[in-house]
Amino acid sequence: MAKLPEDVVSHIRASNDIVEVIGEYVSLTKRGRNHFGLCPFHEEKTPSFSVNQEKQMFHCFGCGKGGNVITFVMEIEQISYIEAVEFLAKRIHYPLEQIETKQPSYSKETLQLFSAYDWLVKYYHHLLRFSEQGEAALTYLKNRGINEETIERFQLGYAPLNSKLTVTFLQQKDFSLPFLVKNRILNMTENDTYLDPFRGRVIFPIQNRFGKTVAFGGRAIHDEEPKYLNSPEHTLFQKGNILYNFHNAKRHIQTKNEAIVFEGYLDVLAADQANIKNVVATLGTALTEEHAKVLKRSADKVILCFDGDESGLNASYEAAQLLQNFGLQVKIAHLENDLDPDEYIKRYGGEAFREAVLDRSDTFFKFFMRYALRKYDLNIDSDRIEYIEELTRELAKIDAPIEREMYAAEIAERFNLSEQTILHDVYKLREKIHQEKKDKLARKSNTNISTNFPKHKREPAYVKAEKALLAHMIEYPFIIEKVQEEIGMQFNVTEHQVIVAHLYALYEEKNRIDISELVDKVDEDKIRSIITEISLIDTNESLNEEEINDYIRLIKLEATHKAQLRLLKQKLKLEKNPLLAAEIGMQIIELQKKMKSL
Repeated sequence: MAKLPEDVVSHIRASNDIVEVIGEYVSLTKRGRNHFGLCPFHEEKTPSFSVNQEKQMFHCFGCGKGGNVITFVMEIEQISYIEAVEFLAKRIHYPLEQIETKQPSYSKETLQLFSAYDWLVKYYHHLLRFSEQGEAALTYLKNRGINEETIERFQLGYAPLNSKLTVTFLQQKDFSLPFLVKNRILNMTENDTYLDPFRGRVIFPIQNRFGKTVAFGGRAIHDEEPKYLNSPEHTLFQKGNILYNFHNAKRHIQTKNEAIVFEGYLDVLAADQANIKNVVATLGTALTEEHAKVLKRSADKVILCFDGDESGLNASYEAAQLLQNFGLQVKIAHLENDLDPDEYIKRYGGEAFREAVLDRSDTFFKFFMRYALRKYDLNIDSDRIEYIEELTRELAKIDAPIEREMYAAEIAERFNLSEQTILHDVYKLREKIHQEKKDKLARKSNTNISTNFPKHKREPAYVKAEKALLAHMIEYPFIIEKVQEEIGMQFNVTEHQVIVAHLYALYEEKNRIDISELVDKVDEDKIRSIITEISLIDTNESLNEEEINDYIRLIKLEATHKAQLRLLKQKLKLEKNPLLAAEIGMQIIELQKKMKSL
């Protein structure tokens, strides 16, 4: 772990309230002194993820993960300690230059790659705005309804047809051409000629979740194929992990608890320009599980607003199924006349798009009725029956009774059927679904596959005593000196020995205990998790010396018994007389029984 100035880290940590930070990723509900939500680190249906605002700690009772606000950011964003501190510093607008580290957050090659993208963003943008070569691209964007403010804000650009210009520019900035080819920024032909893969295209910079450009999207402005082109995947860019504009839209998505997902860059630009800010787009790929996880961490609801053509309908269906599997509420916007979203906004305006398209988005089932109908001719009896049966199967998947009955009534009225007939079939199908789930759970429980989640066994009294004593030492540091004098390092659980060693050292250094500082001093995930679990134990404000002595007595007694047990086992190994060996064996059994009964 890199060394950072402690006062800087303490300030950054204290200025980022853990409930606020975690609340940007997880929907939290306050119950008593803690906030609870679904754990973002493992799949669960019942909230076991607890956040304590008073202690500024989190702990999941399901998977065991826990820590302070820095630990959470490290885990959720999959970044290093230094990067997590920088991330939180940026969140509170703390000047990053005050964080001096002996080692960079990124490798030298990664920093070079970021630098190359940064220079290219400036270069392409300048050519679009101020060069004769970029005039056609600028005209194209303006014809698509994109204004200068949006061009500036999204740093749109133009890559010149003549690749030599781009290659020369990068060489002047001291970038190695083989390095640029290796990292897929330039292509090299069989004749050893370097080419810009985006030559002659409008450029859309693609940023990662920290706002760093890691790739480009390019749009042909004439008849070139393909119409859209993305950077090839490389170490910093995987299409399945990044949503276009997520870095800018994240705050708006969290505020509205809703994300609007488009297919194209221009859809995002048009919507953002119309003051619809909670918008992102996929990068020419189907929505992935990683996309779903990113969206789930920021919102509960998603509106899919894909193109109205056949491929757009199929993409909407697949994406909706995936998002629902991750527990998101999904609606699908319906665009008339096969218009793209940006075309609709250009023709009718942002307000009309919001009111007539977004606000009137179909529920998934309403969309499914339209989607499934394409396969059937309702003038044919057999098709009509199959269509109703398919709708009934989908209706059975809906958990909300009101929604089920509403659509059952709609189907019944449309096809002149009894609503009870529809609901009867739905209930039979739901029973079947429920039974299949039970069978699946039973099969899963009968397998030998084990989870990494801790099994909540009954803990021996000495373990409970050690945890309770550690919890009180954290909460009421004035008892630390007494514990150190009475038992020192004589805790029986190895992990508790590590924790108490850190407690003694921290108290000696600061004469106080800050649980977040304690967590930061520990490198091992398992120890951090135990500390956070212990920190959430309820402590007794009116703790008296007798209770402390009881904890110490149990801990000492276990240590004494273990020492006796070791001695007896050693004697048993050395004893040659069978009768005496049997007697020692009985003593061992009796002592083990006694230890178990405590």
